[in-house]
Amino acid sequence: MADEETGRPRRAVELIVGRSVTDLIILTFTLVVAISILATGATIAIIEIKDPTTDTTAIVETLTGMITTIIGALLGLIAGKNESRSAPPAPPP
Repeated sequence: MADEETGRPRRAVELIVGRSVTDLIILTFTLVVAISILATGATIAIIEIKDPTTDTTAIVETLTGMITTIIGALLGLIAGKNESRSAPPAPPP
C-alpha cells in the first residue's frame, strides 16, 4: 500500500497506529485463522497427491466448518460495529 500524499510505501507500524485494540485483535485473529486454514488445505492437497485412495472427507468437512464459523463470526462482528456506529445517541436521563 502506498501513502496517498507522498506515494511512498507505508511501513507496518504506520498501518497499526491509530487503530483500536479491538481492530488489532481482530486482524491478528484473522491472520492466525487464515494461516491455519491454508496450512490445513495444503496438508489435504499433499495427502491427496501422495495417496489418492486416502479418505479425507472428515478433514475436508472440518475445514469447511472452520471456514463457515469464522466467516459468520467476522460478519457478525462487522455488522455489530456498523450497527453501533449508526445507532442514534441515547437520550439524556
